[in-house]
Order: sequence, then structure tokens, then C-alpha cells
Amino acid sequence: MISREWAIELVERHLLGEEAERSLPPMVVISVERHALGWLIICQSPQFARTRDLRDALVGHGPFLVDALDGSLHMVHRQFCSDGLEWEDQYREKVRGEIPPRELDVEVRRLIGLGRRLDAFKAVRHAGGGLSPADALRFVDAIGSGVEPPADLMSRLPQPDTRYLAITTYSRPNPEPANWSRAQNTSSG
Repeated sequence: MISREWAIELVERHLLGEEAERSLPPMVVISVERHALGWLIICQSPQFARTRDLRDALVGHGPFLVDALDGSLHMVHRQFCSDGLEWEDQYREKVRGEIPPRELDVEVRRLIGLGRRLDAFKAVRHAGGGLSPADALRFVDAIGSGVEPPADLMSRLPQPDTRYLAITTYSRPNPEPANWSRAQNTSSG
């Protein structure tokens, strides 16, 4: 588990590098929030940090996320979550490789569980891909048996959009050094 202090250190190091490399305006950490995925760290201009006046705020960026598991650093762009996936879902899929169940599979399982097999069949037929009644039945049978539907059927169904616009990755894992503390780091430097 990455500590709050290490997460802040990673973001501040990134900010210093960005300012130097791209001549960006300075930014400072103004808020740190524990999140199920790690630490959300909000940064703003030093002027905004002092005044809290929106006229002093920098716009066009979201909070940083430092992954709790490995310390990797990411930017969250909430405004790009128009595809039905929340940024957390995009993060889990893009960064952690956690593939969520397909909506059609979930719906077919739900309908079968309710004893509505015909409605499950209809849902598959209406999902697109031009599956024949026999193919739709094979799909329903596979889901109902708890197995992956045949690849030939899956390839014909509409595929989800896999653009992950809500997440920008800045660094891969940054494990926290053993016995590291912010106080030690700043007092020895």
C-alpha cells in the first residue's frame, strides 16, 4: 500500500519535471483524498491555493491518481467519461487489466436467472451482429452454462469502444522505498 506521503512526493516530482520540461506554470498540491484505487491529488496554481479565487485557477486538467498498489501516476480526465464508463472503470480496464463483464452477458444471465429465457434470446438477437436464431440460442446456452460463448459468435457482435480517454498514464510503478518518509527525505536534502 502506497502511503499518502509517498503519493504526494511522486506528484510533486512530476510537477517539477513538467514545469522544467515544458515551461508550464507552477502547480502545488491543494488536496489529497483517499480513493478505492489510490490517492487522488488535486493540484492548482499557487495563487489559487492562497486566494481560492476561481480567477486564479488553472483549468484543463484533472486530479492525479497515484495507484495504491504500485505507485504508478495517472491523470484523471472526468470530462471524457461520455462512453458510459466511469473513469474508475476505464482505469481498472486500461491500467489494471481488469476486464468487466460484457453488458450483454450480464443481461442474459439476469434474464435466465429470472426464468425469462425467451427474453434472453431476444436480447441477444437485438444486440446486433445479425446472429441467426440458432446462433442466438447457442449464445444463450453458453451463458446459461457459465461458459464463454463461441468465438465465432463473439466476433460478430458489436465490440465495445476501448478508447480510454479519461486516463492518462505518466509513469509506471513507483514502489515506495523501504523506510522512506517525507520528513527523512526533506531533512536530508
